[in-house]
Amino acid sequence: MLTIFHTKKDFEASDCQIAVLPVGATEQHGSHLPIGTDTIFAEYYSKRLAEKLDAYLLPALAISSSIEHRKGRGTVYLKGDTLALVLRDIAESLQFSGFRKLIIANFHGGNWIIKPAVRNLNRELKDFQVVLLYAGEVARPKYHEIFDHVQNDVHAGEMETSLMLHLHPEYVSDIQVQADPVFVPQAFMDYFDVCDITEDGYWGFPAEATAEKGRKVVELMLQEGIKYLDEVERCTHQVKARHAREAGQ
Repeated sequence: MLTIFHTKKDFEASDCQIAVLPVGATEQHGSHLPIGTDTIFAEYYSKRLAEKLDAYLLPALAISSSIEHRKGRGTVYLKGDTLALVLRDIAESLQFSGFRKLIIANFHGGNWIIKPAVRNLNRELKDFQVVLLYAGEVARPKYHEIFDHVQNDVHAGEMETSLMLHLHPEYVSDIQVQADPVFVPQAFMDYFDVCDITEDGYWGFPAEATAEKGRKVVELMLQEGIKYLDEVERCTHQVKARHAREAGQ
């Protein structure tokens, strides 16, 4: 695995062609979790992933599209189009220096702009592939095996609090009980800030969190993440093989 602690000589001696970019956020997570929660998760997960892939682990992108949390003091965000341009520049610079794949390990659900940005990049950059890996989404079909609440656990709830209890319990504070829990569609964040529709900024069931659930979900995310990457790779080879056959006809 390569990191920012390696030298130019180390990179020149390596045949590594895959880079992993952790994408987190700097946004309020209620009174019980730090504002860097998503970035902490993204860094940990991406390190584990890069080790498995023997890839180049990039520094985490810690500020992303968090405008829906702007009323929570400490939140810092990029506008969606700015984030898309940042990702474009990162991908283009990796392509120029000889890398062939960028895996974006996204740990913030509000980064909707990444998906269309990835679609564009995969059509515009020659011989370079960008893969969006949202570990929470690929693992979600099996969340019911771990968590008591799969629905309405959106932000700083059972899942994220469990992860933090597993990785950094020293950062978890007392949970402020919300007298009027939020049960509106998640899409309503298009219309309201999270701090407008919650009493303490969290949306879910953090009181149900445990460190053991956090340990299990980390391993599930890694397992399902690798499966997803393998499937993308398999399909990529199939498409290339078909194009090669058609070109030879």
